[in-house]
Amino acid sequence: MSSQPSDVDAQAAVWTPGRRHYVLAVLCLVGLFNYVDRQIITILIEPIKKEFHATDTAMGALTGIVFAGFYLAASLPLARIADVGVRRILIAACLGIWSAMTALGGLAQSITQLAITRIGVAIGEAGAGPASHSMVSDLYPVGRRATMLALLIAIQAIGIGTGVFLGGWLSQTFSWRVAFFLVGIPGVLLALLILLTVKEPPRGLSDGRLETADDDKPGLKETARRLWSMPSYRFAALTGLFGSLPGYGSLGWAPTMFIRVHELSPATVGFAFGSISAVALFLGGFLSGLLGDRFSRGDLRVYMWIAAAGCFVCTPLGVAMAFASSPTVGFVFLFLFMVTLSFHNPPCMAMAQTLAPVRMRALASVVMTMLVTGTGVGLAPVMIGALNDYLTPRFGAEAIRYSIALMMLGALASSACAMASTLWIRRDYARTQEEARVRG
Repeated sequence: MSSQPSDVDAQAAVWTPGRRHYVLAVLCLVGLFNYVDRQIITILIEPIKKEFHATDTAMGALTGIVFAGFYLAASLPLARIADVGVRRILIAACLGIWSAMTALGGLAQSITQLAITRIGVAIGEAGAGPASHSMVSDLYPVGRRATMLALLIAIQAIGIGTGVFLGGWLSQTFSWRVAFFLVGIPGVLLALLILLTVKEPPRGLSDGRLETADDDKPGLKETARRLWSMPSYRFAALTGLFGSLPGYGSLGWAPTMFIRVHELSPATVGFAFGSISAVALFLGGFLSGLLGDRFSRGDLRVYMWIAAAGCFVCTPLGVAMAFASSPTVGFVFLFLFMVTLSFHNPPCMAMAQTLAPVRMRALASVVMTMLVTGTGVGLAPVMIGALNDYLTPRFGAEAIRYSIALMMLGALASSACAMASTLWIRRDYARTQEEARVRG
């Protein structure tokens, strides 16, 4: 049985705005560290490749399909733990694991050993995101949820930029090995802070219906069947899947493009690319959630209209970035591309959390994350790497331009899926609300 209104009021009094914001701030730090540790390897591709005598295809596999494969394998069981267990402990454990494995990457003596450490990073990171999304959804109601999730996702963008910047600077100042070690250690300390200071928010707090220990916990098959039954959720997930191709493809290989084509140093690219991507992804991600909450006025279709518009506009901007005649022009289009592309992620994640019943939110998040990881993190880098190797005999160093530009087709498909989601989203949300009312 769900709790009574008096229980909700009592918990709401305990969970003051300051307490909620503190938990959100800590989760934002977790997301920041997540993407620093994930993204740093993209700026280290060239020195690692030279030391281990690897091909672009091998480096694409290391940064993509190897990471993504183990991330996907760990995602479902960890999401299940997040839906039925204590999320703060799960987040702290995952953070400690991936941070330690990042640091150990600096000790690798072969491409195989480095791959093993990246597998550890992947497994650790698989549990933190869905659990964080679930916690934020319990802390903030529907009218503020997209903004707060957008803030969480936007802060991660700073991690992407910071990872590239730190990796470029540390590798040039010291070595790529020192870069891995120095960015990994702080995460272990943050994991201890979470265990000591963060409390578990009651499930359903922001929805006015607290879940209790006696409430039924849906099984994995039931949850999967329920999520699949919503066409709006399916198309929102596909929006993220297709949008990840140009997104992660560019994040993985655009720094290398600026180094190869425009003959810039790793430190220069690290600073420029890191700063631009951090600001652009933060701005685009936060604005999309803020605009959705501001203008939706109860109409959930607005969120996905914003996602569709961003993906459509970013397509020509990404092509212009790839074929820019100078690095300055390329960086300008990179900024515009990343701002508009990032419009799709917060609305999709917010709709996943809003459409899914309370005990299914972590799995709703992880399904989207798995699709994005499998396609964007897993396939996009290795696709670009393979295209580079295939096109280099014809285009030389310019081959990477064409490889990145081809990924922009994914943005058009993402825009179409976001528009398709709007056809069913109001009906699916009404169904979720009615089921919650009957249970309560």
